[in-house]
Amino acid sequence: MPQLDPTWYASQSFWMLVTFCAMFLMMWRFVMPAMRATVDARRSRIETDIQKTEELKNEASRLLKDLTQAQEDVKRKMQAAFAQAQAEAQALTQQLEIDFNARLSAQIAEKEQALETAKEIALQDVARISGDLAAAIVPKIAGITVSADEIHQTITSVMEERA
Repeated sequence: MPQLDPTWYASQSFWMLVTFCAMFLMMWRFVMPAMRATVDARRSRIETDIQKTEELKNEASRLLKDLTQAQEDVKRKMQAAFAQAQAEAQALTQQLEIDFNARLSAQIAEKEQALETAKEIALQDVARISGDLAAAIVPKIAGITVSADEIHQTITSVMEERA
């Protein structure tokens, strides 16, 4: 193998040095600036993306804060509306109860009056029937005649004692 022959070492070293320098200069002049531009563009894009991410993060944080505030406002308004509706329902219930009690009291008074009237009519009927019955029975049993006024006074006095 000729590359391992020591007589060719000087020539190989020279061409290796020339090739290395040529490659180094090409890399340094052409490839490295393109790579550096790519790396810088990438770094710039990454920094821009990081800034946008931070801006979006801040915007999201602000929106979350606004949303939380809006939820709290809605919750407070809902509680206030619920309390107001509950108070209105309670007031309406009380008013309906008052109206019902008034109607009930009026009906009770009316029914008591009707009952009292019916009681008076019944007592008058009992007194009349008792008077007719007494007028028919007394002459047959006792053999005496009693006037209708006496019977009426006696029945009235007995009924007043019982009442």
